[in-house]
Amino acid sequence: MMKISVATAGNQADSFIPSKFSTAKYLFIVDVEGFEVTHIYEAEPLNRDLAFAQRTIEENCEAIVCGEIRKEPFELLAGEGISRYNGAGKTATEAVKLFINDQLPMITDDIGGSGCPGSTSGGECHEH
Repeated sequence: MMKISVATAGNQADSFIPSKFSTAKYLFIVDVEGFEVTHIYEAEPLNRDLAFAQRTIEENCEAIVCGEIRKEPFELLAGEGISRYNGAGKTATEAVKLFINDQLPMITDDIGGSGCPGSTSGGECHEH
């Protein structure tokens, strides 16, 4: 089973992914192979993006689909080898379908970061 997490503004399949990970209110855990939600977590009152990043790790997800990511949760996810994809403005269902078809852009740096060295040199980003 391949699992991903999807950070959304609501707890329905047609809920949108906010532009910033830190404003997401729910985290869907999705079995991509079965195209089904296995769990939905509600946001913690404080540091919700950090809590959602930790949940993504605990659920053994291979990727997360969300909006822009602050430095601390970005580094936590990247450090665990979890790929990050930008699904901002899409519904959870749309984003999962786009993820499956490899049509979502990767998030290669945190908000305000200097960017991935590979993205400017034409190479790939191996650190993130």
